[in-house]
Amino acid sequence: VHTGSIYSKVIQHTNVVRFIGACTKPPQFCIIAEYMSGGSLYDFLHKQHNVLDLPTLLKFAVDLCRGMCYLHQMGIIHRDLKSANLLMDKDHVVKVADFGVAHFQDQGGNMTAETGTYRWMAPEVINHQPYDNKADVFSFAIVLWELITSKIPYNTMTPLQAAVSVYTRDCAQGSQKMHIPSYYLRFRCWDGIPSNRPAFSDILAELEDLLAPVQEDPLARTTMNEASLASPMS
Repeated sequence: VHTGSIYSKVIQHTNVVRFIGACTKPPQFCIIAEYMSGGSLYDFLHKQHNVLDLPTLLKFAVDLCRGMCYLHQMGIIHRDLKSANLLMDKDHVVKVADFGVAHFQDQGGNMTAETGTYRWMAPEVINHQPYDNKADVFSFAIVLWELITSKIPYNTMTPLQAAVSVYTRDCAQGSQKMHIPSYYLRFRCWDGIPSNRPAFSDILAELEDLLAPVQEDPLARTTMNEASLASPMS
């Protein structure tokens, strides 16, 4: 019922999974949503073992940011942003899905509940501190790291160990081949101080600026920036 309430408040957006209807009459409770034949971004990266070229990486990140920028403009905090909750259609357009723990920012009161998934959860959420929509930005930083590395975050740790590592800012090993601008953008979104993290509107503007010239460069289809750079997740 909560998910249906969130969905019903969201006007259709290209990068948010479209709500079709809901059944709230016991014993049948269900949400009917747009069919996403491309599956989840998690499966695309970690089960199908796809390694993204730079234009695709940036395009997926732009899709995600457009959806999240829209949700935040609508006053909705997702609170469980992760690659498993990002679905793709047949054209590989990424859309934000699963509003089971989403929250309207204007509902009042400080949010301190531990909601989300440890590997993608902001440290202030893990620590049960008051948090706002910047918690989604931290989760986006982890997803961006996934896009860059095609790895599961904290893949050698249990979820609880991952939670401790997030809180202590001790992160999993990353790739040495990083696209430098997206690396620094990810690092800013990963800031331990929520107010230092950029808004999705600013992230989107940066990513669109990065994507435009890359789409015109045929070499970007086959190679990432070869600069050897230590990841902030190492």
